[in-house]
Amino acid sequence: MLKPYDLLDSVLNEIEDRLKDDIDYNYLADKFSISSSHLRKIFTIAFGQSIGTYIRSRKLAASIGDLLKTDQNIINIALDYGFEFEQSYIRAFKREYGLTPGDLRKTGQFIQINPPLHLFNSSKVKDGVLLGPDLVMIPQFYLIGKMHKVTFRDDLVLCPQIANNFVNYERCKIPNIKNYNMHISLCRTALTDNYHPDYSLFMPAALVKNLKNIPEGFDHYTFPSSLCARFCFISPKGSEVNMAAADALFKAIDDFMDDENQKFFLERKRINFERFDSLAFGGLYHQWEWYAPVTKKTENHIQKTPSGIINTYKQKVPSLRFIGKKYKESISDFNYKKILDNIDTCRLNNEFELIEKQTTMELKKLYEGGNADIGLIKINNEYAEYWLGIFMPEGTEISPQLLQQGYEVIDFPKSTLGVCTVYGKRDAIINYHDKCKNKFPVPEKWFFQRFNWHRFYEEDKFGNRLLDYCYFI
Repeated sequence: MLKPYDLLDSVLNEIEDRLKDDIDYNYLADKFSISSSHLRKIFTIAFGQSIGTYIRSRKLAASIGDLLKTDQNIINIALDYGFEFEQSYIRAFKREYGLTPGDLRKTGQFIQINPPLHLFNSSKVKDGVLLGPDLVMIPQFYLIGKMHKVTFRDDLVLCPQIANNFVNYERCKIPNIKNYNMHISLCRTALTDNYHPDYSLFMPAALVKNLKNIPEGFDHYTFPSSLCARFCFISPKGSEVNMAAADALFKAIDDFMDDENQKFFLERKRINFERFDSLAFGGLYHQWEWYAPVTKKTENHIQKTPSGIINTYKQKVPSLRFIGKKYKESISDFNYKKILDNIDTCRLNNEFELIEKQTTMELKKLYEGGNADIGLIKINNEYAEYWLGIFMPEGTEISPQLLQQGYEVIDFPKSTLGVCTVYGKRDAIINYHDKCKNKFPVPEKWFFQRFNWHRFYEEDKFGNRLLDYCYFI
């Protein structure tokens, strides 16, 4: 069985190689051992058009070269490209381009063709393929589930556990479920109109026909009809939605939000939901979709808070062990963007997941950066040394797997941090060390950038983020 990305890539290549053959979705389904209905579905999700329409469009585009460069009869060209009758070819050509093949030969008119589709490498994530965004109108639907208050520090660990527990033990108690192979996870801000800085409301739920007979102890929600942005991740049966897939998804969401030409504002802070379907393709693949409402940008989406340093304070921290990977570069080659790029690489390789599994609730209570990604930095006149990793409780053992991947430890005693919080666009705020370092007396040689999950990795409605620069003072 081909993985989703490889399947789509192979289908596109096969279509281009066989434009003069009798090719359709049934032939492709047989060749790649997938049902024709599942192939049509995944192709439409990936490219926003039916596979039959695309094949016809590519055949017509390829036939233009023969029309303009040869003296072949139109009927022969039609037959060469798999059209059974000349009139079928002429009608399809006119629908596609607004003129007949004969008119094109006579006038030499310029026409726009649809080029071959292709997949970007960024769409390939581990064993799956990430698709989107596209805009879809979602009709009103009803959910019954159990609402949980989850702090942002713990949501990566707790939300999957809560969702799995719901699917395995709670969902069976709900009547009128529309699809037992699907479950939905709804995430809302804890305040009705404003983003709460500490936690959100998370509700794993079942899609139901109506809100009658809600079981005792369960909650319900009516999602109104909304225009939504949709991102879709398709992976082989048996694989899980992992950190690599999540990171790729949220990077795609960031790109959507950071696009200054984007006419829509994504309301993901207010509400979003994920839909998981284990039998979307007859059990061959799993489908994970993420949705959030969009609205047209208005004056309210124009930033009013100036970018830059917005807060400085001191923070006491316990004794900590840093587990990370070391990098060293000359001053001339070093830039702060490399830190973020390398963190992204570590996450895409699932390396930080091994560290996060050892994070304790006690550490998170003692130290607010207990599960933040850290860029630990030391700079002199000749070189920059930086480590990428996570702070852990003192004495935490490093696993053999991390040691094999080049991870090491640095121990820091109980100390006080000078924290400088910067607000602004992602690429701007990663270069604020020179402005922040003068806010505190005699910083020691080490300092670090603290990439908190919901402060840095998620932007506010103006597309801005928060980044902490921390100095041992």
